[in-house]
Amino acid sequence: MGVKALDKGKVRLGKSTAKPFNTKGRIRNLDNWKEHYQMEAIKNEFEQSGIIRLNNFFPPNIIFPVQERIYTSFEKRGIRKNDKWQYNDNNFLDLPESEEKLIRRELKKRKELRSFDNDNLLNLVSMISDNRITSTEGEQKGPWQILITLPNTTKWVVPYLMWHLDFPRLPNNQLPGVQMFTFLDSVKPQGGGTLVVSGSHQLLNNQRFISSKEVKKTLKREEKYFTKLFSRQVENREKLLLENGKAGDVNLRIIELTGEPGDLYLADLRLLHTIAPNASNIPRLMLTNRFFCEDSMNLWRQNISVKC
Repeated sequence: MGVKALDKGKVRLGKSTAKPFNTKGRIRNLDNWKEHYQMEAIKNEFEQSGIIRLNNFFPPNIIFPVQERIYTSFEKRGIRKNDKWQYNDNNFLDLPESEEKLIRRELKKRKELRSFDNDNLLNLVSMISDNRITSTEGEQKGPWQILITLPNTTKWVVPYLMWHLDFPRLPNNQLPGVQMFTFLDSVKPQGGGTLVVSGSHQLLNNQRFISSKEVKKTLKREEKYFTKLFSRQVENREKLLLENGKAGDVNLRIIELTGEPGDLYLADLRLLHTIAPNASNIPRLMLTNRFFCEDSMNLWRQNISVKC
C-alpha cells in the first residue's frame, strides 16, 4: 500500500495516485482546512513514514495562475500550441535543458507564487514539526522551485544511482526541516514524480553528522534492502516500487509522488529520495519548497564553522 492520503477528515489507505475532489469536497479557501483533515492522524503518519499526502490542499485559484504561466512559457518555445503538446517524430518534446532552466528562472519570482505563502501551510508544517518551524521569513524557508521533467524515456525504472539527501544526518535525531511538494498539473505513475523511501528518516540517527554519501554507503553495506536498491545489477527494477522492506524494525517502501493539481505532500528532509524518469507523454510540473527548523540549522552551521 502507498502513502496515506487524507481528506475530509478521513484517513484512507491507497496508492500514491491521488483522485481529484468533487466540487462538494473541495476546500474553496484555506481558512477551514483543519476541518477537512485529522490532525492527529497526519502527525502520526508523518512520524512513522516521514511523508504525508493531503488531497486538494491548494484550491484552483492558487494553482491555475501558475500553471497558465508555465503553459505560456512552453507556447513561446513552440512545444505547446492550442492547448496541445507538440511532439517530435520520437514522441518527445524538443526543449533544450538550457531552456528548461530559463523557464524555471522566469517563473521563480512571479507574483503568482506568493499565494502559496500562507499561514495555513505554515501552521501545518509547524504542527508536524512540533512547532520547531515558526516562520517563513529569512533563512527558515527556501525559495519556491518549479520542477519540470519532460518525457524522456519509453521505459520506466527505479533508479539505482541518484538516491541522496539534501542535508547531512544531524546528531540527536534532529529534524532538519520539512519539504513540501504540490502539483501544477496531473502527474501519473511513471510520469517523472520524485521517489522517496518512506521510513528512511528513522535510520542512522542519534550518531553524528553524516553526509549523504556516507549514509548511502553505510546503508548499502549494512541493510539488504538498500544493497538491492542501490545495485545496478538488479533486473526488473520497476518491481522495486511494489516491494516492502525492513531495516531492523523500520518499515521501508518506495513512494512515487503522483497526484492532481493542488494535492500536497509534506516530507521529512531526512528521507532518501531521487529524481525519476518520465515515461508519460506530458511534462511533470510540480512546485516545491523547504521549511527549516531553526535549532537544526544552527547546529548545522556550527558544525560547518568548526570544520572551516
